[in-house]
Amino acid sequence: MDKIEERDTRMVCKYGSKCYQKNPAHFEKYKHPKRKLDQGKAPMAKRKKIEIAKETISDSENDSNSETIIKKPIKAKVEAKHPISTEDTADKESYIFKARDSTKTVPNSIDEKLFIKEKFLVEMPDDFYKFWDFCKEINVLHPENALEEIDLQLVGPFDVLAQKFCNKPEPSPEEYLFHWRYYYDPPEFQTVLKGDNSKGFHIGYFRDDPKELPIFLASNCAKIDGVLKQCGCNIFAAVSLYLEDFVKSADVFKKMAVSKLHGLLRKFAQKENIALTLKNDAINKRDRKVVTKTFNRIGLVVPYDKKTQLGYRELAMDNKGLKTLFGKLKDASEQHILNYLSDLQPVITYASIAADECDFGTGLELGLNIMAFGLKCLDKTAITFLTNSYTLLKRDEFAKIAKAHMENRRKGSELSIII
Repeated sequence: MDKIEERDTRMVCKYGSKCYQKNPAHFEKYKHPKRKLDQGKAPMAKRKKIEIAKETISDSENDSNSETIIKKPIKAKVEAKHPISTEDTADKESYIFKARDSTKTVPNSIDEKLFIKEKFLVEMPDDFYKFWDFCKEINVLHPENALEEIDLQLVGPFDVLAQKFCNKPEPSPEEYLFHWRYYYDPPEFQTVLKGDNSKGFHIGYFRDDPKELPIFLASNCAKIDGVLKQCGCNIFAAVSLYLEDFVKSADVFKKMAVSKLHGLLRKFAQKENIALTLKNDAINKRDRKVVTKTFNRIGLVVPYDKKTQLGYRELAMDNKGLKTLFGKLKDASEQHILNYLSDLQPVITYASIAADECDFGTGLELGLNIMAFGLKCLDKTAITFLTNSYTLLKRDEFAKIAKAHMENRRKGSELSIII
């Protein structure tokens, strides 16, 4: 054995000869059996962008009758063309309106359901429209303000029912996709109720597939973190549960008004045969389909064949390790950031390989976790994995929403695109 190799005190890389790492600093720290570092390459001394990208993967037709997963292999090429930015730019607080053609306006008379489907790329369920009818009984002129006494305002798709877009210059298709979309909202989440601005509290519908109706509603405090909390199987249930919490901290005079409002809501829901429960059979069924926990705590649901174990595989790092690494990246100095990005590289690489082998959920999990953590320097990486994964899963509407949102992400409280 060569004497120099005998004195090699480097640790053995756990990926061995299969390691896809290209960073010279990695090879200075770890040794790799049957693989030699390219000669003549000096150690990295300057701050550098680490690049990773995945070309759009063209899907092929499914030869199987199975509805659970596409089993035909799909080849993908991974190239270092997409930068992981090391710049921590300031997040936008409010939307900078682009010039709009004043001659192109939204007509005064529109098919509201069709308009919502075309602009927001999703359909809203019956309880959404029935809730609007309920709010009209409370405030005929401005149903969107019917819940202002409990600090809630109807927003998002409700702005269509309130005719707030009518006779206004037409926004671009991308603008509709981030209308009232808070900083941590994943594409699966559609905000419909705005609450406390100091916490960025809001409530929205959640669906796993853009072609399906929502399964439940969830809430988030965008000024705090990216955690979503299930809050009802329909919007009546979500507001009912909100009222139960709200009344606990309300003063004596407000408690009377809240109790009256709650009574009206219960009466309307009973008349329309609407359940006011946190969960139902559909939610319980979804819970059994969750393939992994996510940073937003809602869990990931993708087509998965238990027999072939095709559709999802675990990331190369567990959630605890990934959160720790993201935390280090967030607080890292320029001197250490490359080391942490180097530690993340295998996770990115193997998530890309998983997509090549039809485990599309893995890349989606990584993209959603980056988004839920809110690490600015990985925004472009998140866009790549989210758009590619949604496309492979035939959730193209979510791919468009993800791209529009990530490129126009804001931490402010005024998230409307209406001029």
